[in-house]
Amino acid sequence: MVRLRSGVVATAVVLFIAAAASAQTSTPPPDHTPRFDTEVVVTPERGETSRSSVPAATVVLEREALALRPAAYPSEMMAFLPGVRIARSRFDAGRPVVSTRGFFGGGEAEYIVLLVDGLPVADAESGLVDWGTVPTSSIRRIEAVRGPGASFYGDSAVGGVVQIFTDRSARGGQLNASRGTFGTLTADGTWGGQAGSLLYGVSGAARGTGGAYDHSAARHYTGAGRLEGEAGGLSWRWTADGGWRRRDDPGSLSRDAFRRDPYASDPVFRFDEVERRDLSTALTLRHQSPAWLPQARISFAARDEDLMRTILLVPGLGDRRARALGTAAVRASLDGEHGFGSARAVVLRFGADASRERLDTTYRSVSPSGAVQGVNSGVDGHRVRAGLFTASAWDLTGRLRLAAGVRWDTVDDGSFPAAGPDASRAWSPRAGVTLQLNDARTLSLFAQVARAFKAPTLDQRFDPRPYPDFRGGMTFTISNARLVPQHATNVEAGLSGSGAARWSIVAYRADVDNEIDFDVRTFSYANIGESRHTGVEVDAEARWGPLAPSVSYALARVTTAGSGRQLKNIPRHRLRLAASAALPWALSVYGSVDRAGGAFLDDENRLRMRAPKSIDLRIRRAIGRHAAFVDLFNVAGERYEEYGFTLTDFAGRTVPYVYPGPPRAARAGVTIAF
Repeated sequence: MVRLRSGVVATAVVLFIAAAASAQTSTPPPDHTPRFDTEVVVTPERGETSRSSVPAATVVLEREALALRPAAYPSEMMAFLPGVRIARSRFDAGRPVVSTRGFFGGGEAEYIVLLVDGLPVADAESGLVDWGTVPTSSIRRIEAVRGPGASFYGDSAVGGVVQIFTDRSARGGQLNASRGTFGTLTADGTWGGQAGSLLYGVSGAARGTGGAYDHSAARHYTGAGRLEGEAGGLSWRWTADGGWRRRDDPGSLSRDAFRRDPYASDPVFRFDEVERRDLSTALTLRHQSPAWLPQARISFAARDEDLMRTILLVPGLGDRRARALGTAAVRASLDGEHGFGSARAVVLRFGADASRERLDTTYRSVSPSGAVQGVNSGVDGHRVRAGLFTASAWDLTGRLRLAAGVRWDTVDDGSFPAAGPDASRAWSPRAGVTLQLNDARTLSLFAQVARAFKAPTLDQRFDPRPYPDFRGGMTFTISNARLVPQHATNVEAGLSGSGAARWSIVAYRADVDNEIDFDVRTFSYANIGESRHTGVEVDAEARWGPLAPSVSYALARVTTAGSGRQLKNIPRHRLRLAASAALPWALSVYGSVDRAGGAFLDDENRLRMRAPKSIDLRIRRAIGRHAAFVDLFNVAGERYEEYGFTLTDFAGRTVPYVYPGPPRAARAGVTIAF
């Protein structure tokens, strides 16, 4: 069991920040020592902004930094974003569960928005993100902003926004291949070229594993292509991608079973599996006008999925159903910006988003032998979204910058049979200030107030899955068409520095009302919750000669109104210490220690989790433009619980269930540039 002492953690953090700050004010480093200079980011304000001017915690990972880390999948890369927690990201190739600032969906909902080159990626029925859709070799940069982003991106941007930027190089490519424990095999490549003014490129990935647990084998194939060019004052980019995935789902384990064998799978889940096929395409147009920078995007995405899923009703007894679903989504956006004054002292941004997402799903019964039987429920309908936003930033002086914006969203589910006539509407305002504390703009004080919302998912409102009532075969559903959006009001302030080191410390508080949760009294989803998320986030990185240390610490206190108890599955503390070192013979080593504590499996805080703690390593040797690497995971072989839940048995006893953390594992591979 992990028990972090706040005094020790605080002391370590303060010492690191002090060292980083002193590095900025002491004698300048030698010329060969890299500096963390001011850089431009796009994601936080939906347009190019100096990172030091953003009134929010922003993180950037470039391709060079990603190459040093033990990551072969996009979901593994997300784990290195400070303040972002990823569960179930390795070996079973399942859908990772992402949380930040105590917003935890447990694999049923998402509180973070993922964009790939500006296009949102989320399943229509659940809003969940498929983090494996992007070939790893094509990723050139990841930007993330913690905290609410609804004033620019609308629904679900409560905990943060992550954007992946893919490769746009004119020539050349890269191939990654690796083999690892549990029969894990990956091949991932990208290549691009140029014909006159036309740029083109292709990328793809093949991934397979026998799985770290029983009944967790998986295969995944994905591919993408792009064309880019210019015509008549317009630059354009067309992309298309598709994929196929099949995986077995080992499900959860009772805590007693986990202690006996952490690699087991409960036989009740022996038929659970998913097969997924998806296809998407997008066109982006940009006008060369420097005055307004207009940009338009239109995209289409379709997906078919067949899955069999067992949901435990009481310990040892589950309800198994086969689901077939098809989704189709059309999305469009138009935005631009205009600068006023000779130095663009005032910047105005504006835009509109719209989408139509169709869902057609049916459920079938499953026999005790796993045979799929007749249809017993289904639903067909579509969700229409529309959003308008405007934002402005003013450089009042060389050091003081004010930013403000507001977005209006509407979500209409009126085509579903059980939906009411009214659409859900939400306003998402934001105001922020940034003060540069020195002329070099390497020390910044910032603060912002913002409001965000999360609409109920289509599954939460209209999922027709029937459940037995154990009273003669009558059934019921847990969805609730009367759900309304939940809202979060966020206040945060922080201090950041750059130069010889980059660091930030942020304190925040978010009050959530109309929170959507499962109501055991009615056995359905309901707007029953009010919660408060308060915390402190610290992250820092430095480069001292061949050594590049970093630290990330998050204190998250998440309680329901009046209870004072920590919400389940949310660690009170999380600490990551990491460092990379450049060694002779073109060797580099990256190591990280990740520990968490103060999490519980129940909202009553009676069952403390055996919280995550892991040591991971990458040893890499450059061979000209190529490289070979070895990754080691959970070096100490710790057994821990990533998250879980509780059930009550027929005798009234509470039985905890957990999702085990990945065991000790290794992976070796090569990177070939051409």
